[in-house]
Amino acid sequence: MELLRNMSLEKLVEIFELTSNMNDENIPTVRGWLMEEIEKRNPEGFGRWLDDDCPDDSRLRKYVLA
Repeated sequence: MELLRNMSLEKLVEIFELTSNMNDENIPTVRGWLMEEIEKRNPEGFGRWLDDDCPDDSRLRKYVLA
């Protein structure tokens, strides 16, 4: 988790996007860690993304990096 805390928000979003099409059994856990850290960095943007009619992975960037 410390590794994630040291990454930039942009890097966290990049990694999140890369996990979108991965099927490894550990990916849901990793995505959960990423989303927790992204939400800590920009709770308002993360909340708007979740409230979107279609909170697609590719749209997260629009909300948290704007």
